[in-house]
Amino acid sequence: MDVTTVREIAAALVVFGTTGTASMALYQLALKTFDVDLLSDELTARVRWWRGHLATTLVLSGLLLVVGLAGLLLV
Repeated sequence: MDVTTVREIAAALVVFGTTGTASMALYQLALKTFDVDLLSDELTARVRWWRGHLATTLVLSGLLLVVGLAGLLLV
């Protein structure tokens, strides 16, 4: 693999990691400030699913971000 390809992959990982981390952090803030019971039944099921997977998604997004940053710094 040449250096340009590695940099592009690392930059994509940084973008995905940053997007995932920011969106899950905002989602966590929204869960703390919003009454979920006001939503329809269809949306409540989705909110419950995402609430159950919030920590996992944050960790995976953070790992993508760190791996991407390490890739950019090492290349």
